Amino acid sequence: MAVKRLGCLHAHHSNIRYLEEGLDRETFSCLHFVDPGAIHWLTRAAASEAEARQVQAKLRGQLEWIAGCGVDAIVITCTNYIAALSPLEQALEAAGGVPVIAIDEPWFDELLKLGDEAVVAFTNPATVEGTMERLHAHAKLRGRAFKAQTAVSGPGCFELLLQGREAAYAEQVEAFLLGMIQKSSAPVAAAQLSMTDAAARAEAASGARVLSPMQALRSRLEGLR
Repeated sequence: MAVKRLGCLHAHHSNIRYLEEGLDRETFSCLHFVDPGAIHWLTRAAASEAEARQVQAKLRGQLEWIAGCGVDAIVITCTNYIAALSPLEQALEAAGGVPVIAIDEPWFDELLKLGDEAVVAFTNPATVEGTMERLHAHAKLRGRAFKAQTAVSGPGCFELLLQGREAAYAEQVEAFLLGMIQKSSAPVAAAQLSMTDAAARAEAASGARVLSPMQALRSRLEGLR
């Protein structure tokens, strides 16, 4: 069986590890592209439509570049970038026919399988609005009335990741997720790829399933074999 080559667009280098460790290397190889700059632009773009268009153009250019590298599919791991490119038709057009997988879409599908409600946990407040808008639109397209509560970790948690303090970040996120599991009768889901390790630990410690984007992505990529 030929190895499928994935072009992976990240906003932070820490996401590379999750793809490398989470996918079968005999089935997939990854070519990684990291562009943290657009995150800073997106922060400013909230107040400027012109800057938002610049970010979209930059990301479309990235997708064209990645598609030209001979990949079988493109995976976008940053939920901010996914929201900036929505509707994703423009991403598909930029990729020139190469399949584009927004990491949250397989996760949405798996989340809807858990029932009609969930607690969706975030560490980056900037991703909440865009992700939840896409989740509700995804559910509506499938004829589902999905009730989702959002929970955001305490101040300073996401900054630990940006500072390269990944162990401290994972520790705080695990405690945050365990707290949500104890408080809620609804399933708890981790919305960001950076929460993968903490979600696995919280799942092992509590015995409750904590759905993460990496779990769902593996299932979706099976279709590329």
